[in-house]
Amino acid sequence: MTSSAPHAGSGVNLFVTEDVSGTARWFEDTADVLSIDDDDLEDTIAFVRKGGMTFLSPILPDLKAIVCTAGSRESHLAILSRESAVPCVLAASIDADIPNGSRVRLGLADSDTATIEVVSTDSVTA
Repeated sequence: MTSSAPHAGSGVNLFVTEDVSGTARWFEDTADVLSIDDDDLEDTIAFVRKGGMTFLSPILPDLKAIVCTAGSRESHLAILSRESAVPCVLAASIDADIPNGSRVRLGLADSDTATIEVVSTDSVTA
């Protein structure tokens, strides 16, 4: 992936696919999932802090991608992501502020490491 977008982090790539761009949205708990408008999901890259984020299950197949700061390829989130063919970055190290509404790009071409770039930070209130 060649880009002038600022590097924001990296993590374990669950599976190789095309790079994905979308709108970042942090999900901290079930209330965040319940508050999302279904129309927003097709462009949403979900950011979560825990590996076993079962509360994402109802919306997971509709998400564009997931970035999780914990987890492994054997985690519950990884299993659900693979089954739903939703790109997923696990054990992500986030090196920059990524507020809700930021445009991000995930580099998913490498079989081991995914990259996270911030394309723009025109954040919106979630």
